[in-house]
Amino acid sequence: MSWDKHGKEDELLTWKDVMEVERYVYTVGPDGEAFLRGLREGKILGRKCPRCGRVYVPPRLYCEYCFLENGEYVEVKEPYLDSFTTIYFDNREKRLDEPITVGLVRFKEATGGLLAIVQGIPEIGKKVEILEYSIPLRVRA
Repeated sequence: MSWDKHGKEDELLTWKDVMEVERYVYTVGPDGEAFLRGLREGKILGRKCPRCGRVYVPPRLYCEYCFLENGEYVEVKEPYLDSFTTIYFDNREKRLDEPITVGLVRFKEATGGLLAIVQGIPEIGKKVEILEYSIPLRVRA
């Protein structure tokens, strides 16, 4: 079975309106706080399940396989590019001066991943170097 998406660019749906986000206060919670603290220190943190050993990036409170509260925070290493796309137009259909490559960065022996702006020539499965610990990450392929 194929999950390929077919369609025309002019058929894509977009939301063109103003959202009044200043009225809401969102908190990142304890896992988000630890994750952001790690970014400031130049680390990518995940959280490890005490039963199955899965490490979730970004950290999450519960293991989705064991339904237990995850345990310790661990630093993950060995980032690699799992998938990517190159963007040539902005959301108002104006051609960008320079295309932007956005990729999903995963980490060896971890579940989940993080979005990143990719510099260099992207290649799926290729190790990447984290240039900037921010949201989104900035990496070099």
